[in-house]
Amino acid sequence: MFDTDCNILAAFELENGGHDVKDNLAYITVGTGVGVGFVINGKGIHGLIHPEGGHVSVPQLPQEKEKYNFDGVCSFHGGNCVEGLCTNVAIAKRLGLDSVDKVPEIADDHEIWDMLGNYLGTMCANLTLTLSLEKIVIGGGVMNRGEVLLSKIREHFSKRLANYLQHSSFEVDALNSYIVRSKFENDLGIVSSAAVGSKGQTWES
Repeated sequence: MFDTDCNILAAFELENGGHDVKDNLAYITVGTGVGVGFVINGKGIHGLIHPEGGHVSVPQLPQEKEKYNFDGVCSFHGGNCVEGLCTNVAIAKRLGLDSVDKVPEIADDHEIWDMLGNYLGTMCANLTLTLSLEKIVIGGGVMNRGEVLLSKIREHFSKRLANYLQHSSFEVDALNSYIVRSKFENDLGIVSSAAVGSKGQTWES
């Protein structure tokens, strides 16, 4: 009778997000944590437990140590996983901010957005290479930075693929439709929960 919040969001996006995909989609949330939900061949992934895609390893950029002396905030993986490097807590600690409430005040041209774009774009590339996703939807509080961060994610996603996968979805001009925000934006959690509740059951495979 239970499923993860991110799997529910992925299912809702597949059914109601207007993404014009039929079977495969990932939903990523980036806020105080990083969570990933999947629908593959029309069904949510559960496996032994449930997916924890936010903890996949990504190469840490040299300036993390050299400039920021930053080791990440994940208590399990430190600076070696996406959650350890990309949450609002990680941003605040790295930059010496006294509160995550100050994160929205960071200038659009600050290098932190390119750094996060590198990590999140790498994660998206890894997920696409592994699962051949038809669409990636990204939400959460950190993504409220909007197009500044989203464009960086697409840029680094493309660099990581390095033209290895040949499909029209991965052409530079098409990435705006492949890695996207939800049209429900910050209301997605409430909207999807209400939709699931109105059915009287959780969405599951």
